[in-house]
Amino acid sequence: MKKNQLGLSLIELMISITLGLFLLTGVVQVFLSSKSVYTSQQAMSRVQEAGRLAIDFLAKDIRMAGYMGCSTRAANMVIANTLNDATEFQYDFSAAIRGYTASNVPAGAITATVRPNTDVLVVRSATGSGVKIASANSDEFLFAEKVGDLEVGVCPGGGNRVSGICEREILAVTDCAKARIFQATAFTVAGAVVNVAHANTGTPGNATPTWGGAAAPENETFQSGAEILSATTKIYFIANNATTNQPGLWQSVNGVEAELLEGVEDLNILYGVDTSSDIFSVPSKYVAAGSVTSAEWPKVVSVRVELLVATAEDRVVAEPQKYKFQNVDVTATDKKLRQVFTTTIGIRSRGV
Repeated sequence: MKKNQLGLSLIELMISITLGLFLLTGVVQVFLSSKSVYTSQQAMSRVQEAGRLAIDFLAKDIRMAGYMGCSTRAANMVIANTLNDATEFQYDFSAAIRGYTASNVPAGAITATVRPNTDVLVVRSATGSGVKIASANSDEFLFAEKVGDLEVGVCPGGGNRVSGICEREILAVTDCAKARIFQATAFTVAGAVVNVAHANTGTPGNATPTWGGAAAPENETFQSGAEILSATTKIYFIANNATTNQPGLWQSVNGVEAELLEGVEDLNILYGVDTSSDIFSVPSKYVAAGSVTSAEWPKVVSVRVELLVATAEDRVVAEPQKYKFQNVDVTATDKKLRQVFTTTIGIRSRGV
């Protein structure tokens, strides 16, 4: 054997290259496996987060459908709507909850294109922290407590804001026995009190611009301790994002539409109708919106929501995924990861 080796033989070199390739192959396989696991876990996390948030958004508003202050049952509260066009879709606050399909949404309710064969949910209620009434109202004004300074021209359309409410906003004044829907048309600050006018001006304006006062019926008088809340119409629907062309859960709040969550592909809703005459408010049946009659909508006491959420990226799973939606077995046509989320939500104002 030579004492000083001057190089490697061809055989030694080939053996070392072969061993190196084996080691490199193992490293690459570990890397690819780790990347695949990481991608799957990230995709699953995003899907689960989107599904959880979607359920939270829907549940919060469904629970409060028909809420008009401290009353626990809408049936026990007298609600007067003084707006012009009070029976039109946007202003009909007697309809606390309504359901539609993409093909029969009322004209003008949604400007975005609703994803075909998906459901649309409409909920109406009084929202916000509330502004306290300082003293009994006159026939032209509600007298609200002033909170903060009058902010000029900061509201939509250039209206003023004070105590957290805006001029030209649709509001509800409410106590534990009654509520009245109206549009605030002007504010006048008088010391610690804000005079809230409700004239028949603007859009939609008030069909009954004068109510309350010393000689008015009791159902037009709101004493100190009553509160003013925002009267809100919210619509949930599925539509595609104009930039990404990916479906998502959208929300319209008093006509202002925005995408809440991407990846929500489908929304299916069943309505729990209590057709019994007892006081327990237990659903007698769960049916789709098209099977709820006009007389049954006030008897809807709960809502069953089913959501289908998918990843934005394709080729996340090795094979097209199989899942069940609306009690139907489905096989995907792509390799996106999907998950179905289901929950049942009671409507608090109807005693569930």
